[in-house]
This record gives sequence, C-alpha cells and structure tokens, in this order.
Amino acid sequence: MAAFNYPIDHYSRHVQWGGAVGDADVILFGPDYSGTAFVLTLAAAPGSAALKTLTNAAAGAEGVSATFENPFTHPVTGEVGSATIIRPQINEATFEGLAWGADVTAPLELYYDLLMTPVSAPQRAVCFGTFTLHPGIGD
Repeated sequence: MAAFNYPIDHYSRHVQWGGAVGDADVILFGPDYSGTAFVLTLAAAPGSAALKTLTNAAAGAEGVSATFENPFTHPVTGEVGSATIIRPQINEATFEGLAWGADVTAPLELYYDLLMTPVSAPQRAVCFGTFTLHPGIGD
C-alpha cells in the first residue's frame, strides 16, 4: 500500500474535524486493520515539531479509531468487499488552542501525516499533506 497525498481543507476552527460525521474517514479495502496502532500528527512545517499528536482512541473521542466492516459496500463504485474505516477526530478545543499568526483572518496552513503500525508489521504512512484550517466566524 503506497501512501497518498491528500490535502485537507477544514472550514472553521470552531468546529470539530472528523469523528461521527465521517468527513475525515479513510477507507482501506481488504485486510482488517482495526487492531492497528495509528498516529496522526499536525505540524507547522514538514519535519518540524508536532503541534498535536493523535493516537488510538475510542470512537467519539479525540484521536484515531478504526473499525472493520465485512461486508462493506463502496459508496461510489458499489463494489462489495471488506474494509477498515479509519476515523480521525480533532476537537474544537484543540483547534481553538492553536497559535494563530498575526493575521487572525487568514487560514492557518499546517501539515499532517497519518501513520499506521499493523500487528507484526513495520510502521508505514497511510496519507499526508497540507491541513488548511480556516478561522471561521465563531460559535
């Protein structure tokens, strides 16, 4: 499995990203990765220190959860098979706690990667890219 570059554009720091709404789900067809260790890291620049690191957590909590579904029907192609649904979640309080630049009306440009370490296998990247966080209007 090769990692893919997936730019994320989140519309407001006043709203959680991911979780039960499913807007951040990553779906991997095939093996059951529900017992895998996941790490999602946000940083100000590639190679810089982490601003936030998320690890495995129960569904509905800030972190990364994963469930295996068999059968699973692909929402676009209709293909039926098995799949692991990786569901990251970053809460509103985390976004609001990030240091914003001098221009609070400008989006905050971050970088992320999502890594996985399957049982008895080496760590590998799932996806990576920019994570653009817009200031939003307010609560």
